[in-house]
Amino acid sequence: MSWKLKQIFMSNPNSNNNYPNYENKLQPLMSFDDSELRLLFEKHKNEIMAIVIQEITAYLADEDVCNDDEDMFPRRCEMTGEWYVGEIELWKQNGSILGSVLTRFLGYNPHPSVRMPVDDYLGLEVLIIYDPEHETFIFEGGLNSSSI
Repeated sequence: MSWKLKQIFMSNPNSNNNYPNYENKLQPLMSFDDSELRLLFEKHKNEIMAIVIQEITAYLADEDVCNDDEDMFPRRCEMTGEWYVGEIELWKQNGSILGSVLTRFLGYNPHPSVRMPVDDYLGLEVLIIYDPEHETFIFEGGLNSSSI
């Protein structure tokens, strides 16, 4: 990569849990099935974010899924390298605790006349699962990408 990833933090509190984006600068939308899951997230936040950073870095470094070819999405040359967390969710399913962290990457707007020269470009959702035996979160093996 010709640029280095840089996490940015949105400045506006999101007390109503509204949809965050680069324009409204809302902090992440947080969704937990119950208060126990919120506490579990708080306890493991650094560990979860380390997984997220590792997986998004690996994705963006993979030439097969991200390069500068004209017919490719995402294209590194259209990205600023800046990203933020848009949504965090933990839920229970069939006795397991699953989670999702949706990251959002900024890109250059191809139309110079547009009000915002930089805007949301790529969403990468990192899927995690809680391992109760080792009391840790692990990468679930899933990573979803989307144009935003």
